[in-house]
Amino acid sequence: MSDLDDFKATYFDECSELLLELEEQFAAIEAGDSTSDRLNAVFRAIHSIKGGGGAFGFSALVGFAHAYETLLDHVRDGKVDLTEPVVALCIRANDLVADFVKAAKDGVTLAEGYGSDEKAQFDVLTAAEGEEETLEEFDLDFVPVMVQVGPKTLPADPSTFTPDAAADHFDVAPLSPSDLGWLVRFVPQPELYARANDPLLLIRELGRLGAVEIRARVDDVPLLGDFEGMASYCAWDIFVSGDKVTRAAIEEIFEFVEGLCELDLREASRHELGPLTLPPQAAEVFDDGPSLADLAAEIKPKAPTAGQAVEPVAPPPEGAAEGDRRNGIHSIRVDLDKIDRVVNMVGELVITQSMLTQQMDESLRAQYQELVRGLEVLAQTTRGLQDSVMSIRAQPVKTVFSRMPRLVRELAVKTGKKIRLETVGENTEIDKTIIEQLSDPLTHMIRNSADHGIEGPEKRLGLGKSDTGVIRLSAEQSGGNIIIAVEDDGGGINRDRVLQVARERGVVGADQQLTDDQTDQLIFAPGFSTASEVSDLSGRGVGMDVVLSNIKKIGGSVQVKSWPGKGTRMTLRLPLTLAVLDVMLVTVAGSPYVIPLSTIVETMQCMRANFSRMPTGGQVLKVRGEYVQVVDLAQRFAMPTSVDDASRFVVLCEAEGGQKIALVVDGIIGQQQVVIKSLEENFQSIEGIAGGTILGDGNVALIVDVQGIKVSSGLAHKSAA
Repeated sequence: MSDLDDFKATYFDECSELLLELEEQFAAIEAGDSTSDRLNAVFRAIHSIKGGGGAFGFSALVGFAHAYETLLDHVRDGKVDLTEPVVALCIRANDLVADFVKAAKDGVTLAEGYGSDEKAQFDVLTAAEGEEETLEEFDLDFVPVMVQVGPKTLPADPSTFTPDAAADHFDVAPLSPSDLGWLVRFVPQPELYARANDPLLLIRELGRLGAVEIRARVDDVPLLGDFEGMASYCAWDIFVSGDKVTRAAIEEIFEFVEGLCELDLREASRHELGPLTLPPQAAEVFDDGPSLADLAAEIKPKAPTAGQAVEPVAPPPEGAAEGDRRNGIHSIRVDLDKIDRVVNMVGELVITQSMLTQQMDESLRAQYQELVRGLEVLAQTTRGLQDSVMSIRAQPVKTVFSRMPRLVRELAVKTGKKIRLETVGENTEIDKTIIEQLSDPLTHMIRNSADHGIEGPEKRLGLGKSDTGVIRLSAEQSGGNIIIAVEDDGGGINRDRVLQVARERGVVGADQQLTDDQTDQLIFAPGFSTASEVSDLSGRGVGMDVVLSNIKKIGGSVQVKSWPGKGTRMTLRLPLTLAVLDVMLVTVAGSPYVIPLSTIVETMQCMRANFSRMPTGGQVLKVRGEYVQVVDLAQRFAMPTSVDDASRFVVLCEAEGGQKIALVVDGIIGQQQVVIKSLEENFQSIEGIAGGTILGDGNVALIVDVQGIKVSSGLAHKSAA
């Protein structure tokens, strides 16, 4: 991949972030928060997308972004009111900008006139001010200023700059709009170019404020042989004058490249704009010297002759690298595959550390105390390394949440309902691999709430509710899990209708009786739908099935709880990470099993447990006035055990929704960290087993799926003491 391809990849990554920021800002603006800070953030995002697009020659993208930017500029200046139709137009424009970016990334050309309707609306809104500035007049041509070269003057457009044509302009005086104004000394850093920024675009923006006169500082430009493509050699002294020119206006132009350049801004006289000092070989071009071709040949680097020593490159000054790090880029982009490889190596390190720890019996611990201390330090370092790697992969769920306001708007239009989306906990962090799997499930859950849950405005008013339904999307961390919930204040699940459809389709037997919770879970059955007809929103019975299957693939679980007439709550319980897990190691029928530590409430010996029998024959455990279902893992997995009941242990676990289950095991070995391996990818899916892991002694242990065992064994029975 060439350097240009690298720059383009960086530009498109930044476009993704900027488009996401646009979604977030307009979601807040729609909610009534149209502060100047938000409007400035929107303007900067579009300006950055346009600037990078211009640097790479994406003319279609630049053309539309410029028209959109003009509208946003009018909105910022108060010339156009940010009414609801204008906000809707801007949101549509965001989608079109995303389409132009995708087309540029894929190297395809959109249909001629794509986005022309929206551009026409931009023109209508901005034409009232009489500012018919076109892109051809401004963005694709150079700013009409003069650039002084030594004591003489040349036009800023380099297309007319040749040695012969230059003589025609030697006696042209530079522009002098005012003796007083602002002097801008602008020195780009290499990082500014690495992020696909173009200094010319900044200078053009200054030209919108007033008259501009420029001196290029090219003293540091080396000979071609010493030229480095990634370096920054040019700087500019820019004198700006005019009624609109203020410090704040100039700083606003440069604020989105803050930290990527050196900027000195002060009030000054035009006469303080010093002349340009050219390198000797460049000055000869304007003095009837050699032609450009001769000059290029002259400064071409010569290969060293035989025996001639090549001068070594001088090392950078002491402390330069540290300064570059301090003033340069503070973050880097890393391919996720590279991080995954590091995570896998950390996982293997965890296994190795666990293996070494298990090899240390009591006699070795007493004999090699220094070795024991070293292993303890290794364990702490390994844990710290694991936490650091996991934090690199962690991302806030707002990257997914921010896509949902647009979805709700579209659903409200399609269903003819009034719906408001509320988001809570969007800064909750979760593994990036899990985030990538969340978009489809959340989309289907919200569509289900909008189509089946929220009632129409008239019906809601008749029920004494507000005519606007509310869908609440929330995320929070609970132990080693992330809880994501989608809750609505609609009519709830029509259980009679659900049972009727389930019996008609053979999902439930004709005489089978289900509890309310079991009935609610039927909406996740494959092919199940209560819609009377198929539409683009529902009716095919695949949406909620997709939710369940996708969430199970990443080791999560789904629970639905409904209150007739009040609403429905669907809850996703997800692991924080798919890589490393804190567990309790237990034995069942002589084989090791692991139970996620985040699900365990307490442990106790069976001889101290208060067991009871239900009329159906099932065993329950009485814990602090609550009766909890008991599952013997040896019986559950059909494995004979020789351990007597009194010596066995009960592990009390909490499943989804706060429901508890008591797992009976033969023994408890202790707590440790394990690396999760997918059982489905390496073997096949097994009910009640969430995956596997390799222990320090090389044995394979299966990870117990607490929620899976809970669902397959029936619901817990609760009663007062």
